[in-house]
Amino acid sequence: MLLMQIALEKDPENLHQYRVALRQSLSVMSIYIRDDKALKKRLKPLLKATNVLREIDVLVMGLDGSKYPILSSDLKIYRTALYKKHWNREAVEANLRRLEDMQSTLATVQQEIPNEMLYKTALREYAQAMALTKVLTPESKAKQIHKVRIRCKQARYTLEFIEASGLLEVAQKIKKCKNILNHFGAIQDATNQLDLLKDFCHNCTSAECNRLYKERKQELKRLKKSL
Repeated sequence: MLLMQIALEKDPENLHQYRVALRQSLSVMSIYIRDDKALKKRLKPLLKATNVLREIDVLVMGLDGSKYPILSSDLKIYRTALYKKHWNREAVEANLRRLEDMQSTLATVQQEIPNEMLYKTALREYAQAMALTKVLTPESKAKQIHKVRIRCKQARYTLEFIEASGLLEVAQKIKKCKNILNHFGAIQDATNQLDLLKDFCHNCTSAECNRLYKERKQELKRLKKSL
């Protein structure tokens, strides 16, 4: 289980793949079990609990240590502190309990909903997500871009559920979603890293911190220009 492979000293890719699996499951439930708010409320903290860990992983992995030697060292220490604070035994056990809820619920989705409704709903979600991408511009706020990104993720994961179930061939639609999400993901990562750096640099006296912040801010502007 990916959950048990998440740890400070292990490959950060384990955390990333765990979060992907969570999003897949939560997206399917959000689309097909819209009235089960209590269950989704219990499961959303699974992702929230790992947000800050993924953000620091991405920042540390993407930082050139030769260019930012002092900041790189400081951020690795900060990463250690975040993992110790947010990923202790209590957090792991809470995640395990919620995963059991999700597994039992997902097992009933395909049994209770007619196949035709499953794939028609997925196609509708895809069409709506694609329509939303067309209204974005370089001036769009980060919050609006994030909302559209979430809708595209829901569409992608629902289509993958349909294809994995053998209900419909939707490989091209999934590919289109992935291409769009790669760009949105880069924008979201840049936004998250700016937020993290803003907090971190507030207590960091290194000139490298402000230099990296300005560099990443320019990168975000560049990414948004191609929306």
